[in-house]
This record gives sequence, structure tokens and C-alpha cells, in this order.
Amino acid sequence: MTLPLASRKQDRALVSVAIPAYNHAAFIEACLASVCAQTYPELELVLIDDGSRDDTLEVARRFLAPRRERFRRIVLERQENQGVSAASNACIAACSGEWVHLLGSDDVLHPRKIERIQQAIAEWNCPDLALVHADADTIDEHGHPVVRRRQPPRPAPGPDRQAWRALFLSDNFIVNPTVALRREAFLAAGGFDRNLALEDIDCWLRLSARHAIARVPEVLAGYRKHPGNTLRRRVRMLGAQFHTFAKFLAEHEGLIADADIRSHFRRYLRRFWRRMRRKQPWLLPAVLIARLKSHVRTPQAEDYRRFGRLLDRAAV
Repeated sequence: MTLPLASRKQDRALVSVAIPAYNHAAFIEACLASVCAQTYPELELVLIDDGSRDDTLEVARRFLAPRRERFRRIVLERQENQGVSAASNACIAACSGEWVHLLGSDDVLHPRKIERIQQAIAEWNCPDLALVHADADTIDEHGHPVVRRRQPPRPAPGPDRQAWRALFLSDNFIVNPTVALRREAFLAAGGFDRNLALEDIDCWLRLSARHAIARVPEVLAGYRKHPGNTLRRRVRMLGAQFHTFAKFLAEHEGLIADADIRSHFRRYLRRFWRRMRRKQPWLLPAVLIARLKSHVRTPQAEDYRRFGRLLDRAAV
């Protein structure tokens, strides 16, 4: 369903907010309220429900009906369940703004998020910029702040044309509800890979290999942390990391230095063993052999895939 355009003076560039939604009826009002509260005036909202089993879409429609004048354009649609990558790709493709702020349907924006990021984009005047991110706080299912024990290292502010190195070698530092994407660059890069569980990290790596990405050093969004982060899920996500790194190495041969790949592979072998030592202790010889080999030759994409497949099987 497309709601009518708001009739008002269009004195600012249109900016899009894309929300792929799934089973978040309990959170969607808070998410949409944070979008409505943005200080940036000219917005369009594209929300695609990915076949939710609850009434996420109905709650969104009721909430937005009296607020349609807040947006220049609103798109509310439902598709058969295809996964977050397909829903995100569909949302971004349906947007018409040059810049798209991607927002999970359970997360929230701080009021100046869009205005501050668009201001930074204008100030940088960086033609090859494809992604901007900021800092975020963490909230629980009730919206209360969560204190994180460890924060990943943050990159320097401003555009970075070699962000692929830090994205590959460090823990992921891009917090999804803070992200703004140049729509054309995102679509040209192929969007999110539906075959990967860590579609976001894969996409950020591919974009950073082609374009500059940049950080605004301000807390501009709230990332909602849900309970139930089970061991099986952690095993599955670690396997997805191995597959994501394998894909990047296969597609960007020579971009990461051999010494960095060796160190990185050994670090992930340690993570692999921490997850698997109690579940499958007989894998210790394979881990030790792989570690020893990494000192005499640089691990290849297939080495990463091998341990990713072991984790996939363990997560079933």
C-alpha cells in the first residue's frame, strides 16, 4: 500500500528510511516513532514486511495512518517470507532517495540521526562515499539501556578508502541501525547476498573494496538486544564469519597481506576451538594441523570454508 505524498515545500533533499520488518509487532511502534521524531524534515518511509507471523504490518499501518503528513512518501508492503537479505534488498530498491537509512524493525533512531549524518555527508563532499555509520547504544527488549562489557575499537572519524582492511581484520564495528547507504552504490554492488547468514558484513566488505565509507563519531541510534542468544546460534554465526571471509578472499585476491591473513586465520581457529572443544573434542588434531600449516603457507579461501562447514554441521 502506498499512502499519498505529503503536500509541502520540498526545500531539502529527500532521504529514505528503509525498514525490513519481521515478527516485531512488540517493537515496531517504537521504531516508527523514532523515525517520525527525526529533525530532518524531508523523509520517505519504505517498510516491507517479510511474511511476519504476527501483526507487525497491521500495527505499523495503524501507527502511521494519522502521521502520514510527516513523510513525503510512505510505502507499506508485504511479501512472502524470504529472509532479511531479500527484504532489505527489496526495501532499498523501492526507495527513491539518493541516501537510504537502513533500520531494523526492532531498533530505534536518536532524533538527530538522519540530520547529523546528512550534514556530515555534505561537509565531506566525497563523491565515492557509499556508506556512513555512527555509534550506538544498546537497549533491551523494554527499551532500557544495556551496559556492554566490551566495545569494539572504533575507526577514526571521516571517510576511509581502505576500510576493508579493518573490517576484515577487526571485529565488526558497523552497528546496523546507524547505517546510511548511497542507494546507487549499494545496488551496483549487488546488495545483500541471500546465501550468507552475515549478509551485512559481507556487503560492507564489498562496498569498502570499491568505495569510501565513513564514521560519524556520535551515538545516533539504539540497537535492541534480545534474550535467547543460544550456543547453537553462536556456533552458526561463527560459521557464517568463516564463509564470509572465504568469499572476500576469493573475490579480492591480494588485497589483504599474507601476514595479516595468517594472523587472522589463527585468531579464528582459536574462536573455533572455544566453541567446539566440548561439542566435538576430536577436532583438536585438525585445528592444530591447520594452525601449524598457517606458519608456512598463507591460508586460502577453502581453508576458511572448511572450518565454516564444520561449524554449519555442528549448528544443525
